[in-house]
Amino acid sequence: MPSTRALFALILLSATAGFAADNLQQNPQSIQAAGPLAASLSQKVWTLESSISRGITVAPELRAAEAEIAARTGNLTEAAAWPNPSIALRVDPKLGIEDGRGGYNLNQVTLSQPLPLHRLQHQRRAAEAGLEAARAAQRYQRLQLETRTAQAFHALQLAAERQILAQERLIFSEKLQLRDDRPGGTDRLVRYLSPLERARLDILRATAQQEVALAEGKWSEALAQFRALLSMPPDSQPETARLLPASVPEALSALLQRLEAHPALQAAQQTSDASRAAVDVARAQRYADPTLSVIHEQDYLGGERRNYIGLMLGVQLPVWNSGNGGVARAYGEAGKAEAELEMQRRDLLTRLRQSHLHLGHLVEQAEHFHVHLLQPARRVLDLTRNGYIAGEQNGLALVDASNTYFDAQARYLELLRDAWNEAAELRLAAGISLIDAATGGKP
Repeated sequence: MPSTRALFALILLSATAGFAADNLQQNPQSIQAAGPLAASLSQKVWTLESSISRGITVAPELRAAEAEIAARTGNLTEAAAWPNPSIALRVDPKLGIEDGRGGYNLNQVTLSQPLPLHRLQHQRRAAEAGLEAARAAQRYQRLQLETRTAQAFHALQLAAERQILAQERLIFSEKLQLRDDRPGGTDRLVRYLSPLERARLDILRATAQQEVALAEGKWSEALAQFRALLSMPPDSQPETARLLPASVPEALSALLQRLEAHPALQAAQQTSDASRAAVDVARAQRYADPTLSVIHEQDYLGGERRNYIGLMLGVQLPVWNSGNGGVARAYGEAGKAEAELEMQRRDLLTRLRQSHLHLGHLVEQAEHFHVHLLQPARRVLDLTRNGYIAGEQNGLALVDASNTYFDAQARYLELLRDAWNEAAELRLAAGISLIDAATGGKP
């Protein structure tokens, strides 16, 4: 990153040709990025879409969500599987005693298989709903990451624009104290300055220097957050696209029509479905699965050893525990999931309406601010400076006009940042992925 002194010298040299009327009347969005915020020409200019793509690629949160999906997939495999059979072997000296041969013999082999008559289909249904809930939660996590990355990106944009504005303010104050270098010109500006006006110009310059230092600090903070979120090298100097006015939001009716497809709502819906299926699982698991056993036994019958095969069916007797507690617990979990689904729908609807309304107000406010406050403040500053040079205005009027313009420009940049942040909140509330939209899917 170039030093502030070298940067200021470069900007001051490029601006020496004239800052007054022509420089002040240009559109604020036509100022080209320069200074500490600019990377080399060979480096990539980060846009909102590319920043979000990078943030999603390196985010550990999505890897955690993918691991949760893998775990739910394992649950589904387990839920659809029959319980394993068991085998029991009995070895005793009974036959040897009866026929006088002695020794130990394998007298019985029992193969037992639990029979899940009803619970498997309910377990499978609950596991499938749980898997879909995890997938929907991953999509919602992705949307949250998009919003977080967008906010960091817009913070870096604002910090970069504030640096440009602070340097412009410093150049303005420095040029007021430059000598008249026109051929044959006289230094009227310096020669006839009273001590009071000199003090005012010094205050104006000191204020501009403080704004430069503050802007550099804010830029460093925003840059550190942006680097960390995108896993960028600590010495990288990313350049962001310019901070432009946000677009008017899509019609609220169109956003409301797609609200049911919101990933957070789908995750809550699938969780509710899984909870209802868990009630059927609890009912089916009130008693242990019946067990069918095939017995191969050898015994001493009719004076000789004989083999025979038998069947045995085992069922649980609900004497001490009827299993109603598990069913009641499953009912309670299902009721909780349904209530959370309704809360999620209510909250999303409220956030969507509020974000849409707020974004519309911010877009209108920024446009009104630019036309009715920022542009007139530019003209007033231009006229006041010209009048000051001609001796028609005093230093107090110039300081007031300068502060009014530069403060208005700073407020305008904040309005643009706020509008973009609200646009990110609106996408989150509406369940719209900016990356999916950029790759061809209509949001």
